[in-house]
Amino acid sequence: MKIVVFSDTHLNKSFNEKKFTLLKRVILSADQVIINGDFWEGYQISFSDFIKSPWKKLFPLLKKKKAIYVYGNHDKKEYLDKRVKLFSYLLTKQYQKKINGQLFFFEHGNSRFPLWDDIFKIKTPSFLIKIYNQLISFLLKIFGKKILYFLYQHVNKKIKNNFKKEKNFKKSFLICGHSHWAEIDKNSHFANCGVFNYGLGQYLLIEDGKINLHESWYNR
Repeated sequence: MKIVVFSDTHLNKSFNEKKFTLLKRVILSADQVIINGDFWEGYQISFSDFIKSPWKKLFPLLKKKKAIYVYGNHDKKEYLDKRVKLFSYLLTKQYQKKINGQLFFFEHGNSRFPLWDDIFKIKTPSFLIKIYNQLISFLLKIFGKKILYFLYQHVNKKIKNNFKKEKNFKKSFLICGHSHWAEIDKNSHFANCGVFNYGLGQYLLIEDGKINLHESWYNR
């Protein structure tokens, strides 16, 4: 069974055909899909507008794969309603699944490393999100993925250190999104599915209990 895990697609008012095509290909390659948070950008678009947007062409594909939707900090549960069933089989804060005897925990990661929006319970202004996305896209073209490592790897490090203190650490494997830095650290029983934004599409493929990281550039 092939399970695809992706997060941080941050789908918004701006429809990107190349991003859509890559997402479609990734979804179709799986037997099951787990959306690990920040699927749509709740700071730039309402849920009603999102489900009416051209991104809705992904919904029947996700529904067919019985997609598990783990919400994040940009697509909070309170932003959603029953129409979430248009593209997901289950909506949850954390999802557990045993694969080949290994227990996997899927969660976005914001509860383990809250950012200022979670701490102060406020939305980041839409124009700041837009400027930030443009800046990161520009820096990626110049410096490549190392800019993401420079900006975000400390988030993964913090999450891993905290996870190691939990009593079920040795018996489970934690998969997050949130940090935008893709990583597989088997010694820490941790993986991050990275980001599907800024022109870079990353995702994890779990097959027979083995995890591999895949990525493609869609805006180059």
